[in-house]
Amino acid sequence: MKKRVFLVCLVLLCGLNCFAQSGSLTGTWRGIWTNPAGLVFSAEMTLDAGPGCKTCAVITDGSVRGRIVWTLRKAGSNSGPEFAGKVGTSETELVKGEMKGDGLLVLNGYDRDDLNSIKGIDQYRLAISDNGKVIGGITLNHGPWTGQFIAMKVEP
Repeated sequence: MKKRVFLVCLVLLCGLNCFAQSGSLTGTWRGIWTNPAGLVFSAEMTLDAGPGCKTCAVITDGSVRGRIVWTLRKAGSNSGPEFAGKVGTSETELVKGEMKGDGLLVLNGYDRDDLNSIKGIDQYRLAISDNGKVIGGITLNHGPWTGQFIAMKVEP
């Protein structure tokens, strides 16, 4: 009997831990994305997770949904002439994903509103800081996983 109670408590605790991690992602994040070609984008990312997320699956499954508004800030010399006249323009990318393990957020772009063709859809592998206020990692960047993204949570 004691073992059953212990196992039930352990399962509930694990479920609450996952919920707390994904729930802490909810909110607005501001950051920067760069790649070796010299492109620099600022980002405002809004994530939704946990019980407030109407499009996430089950509450405790770690599902995350969101959107990223990208603004081209710099077109490097290796990025091509098509970007030079687009500095200051923006696009919106819709993302979805989930928490994988302890502190790893996997996001995948699935749609975009990009009239200026400045960035496109990407995939993200992001680590979450211990205090939950910084997210950072790599992005697919059209194949070589050389994009870098880091963002800080906006405090209300």
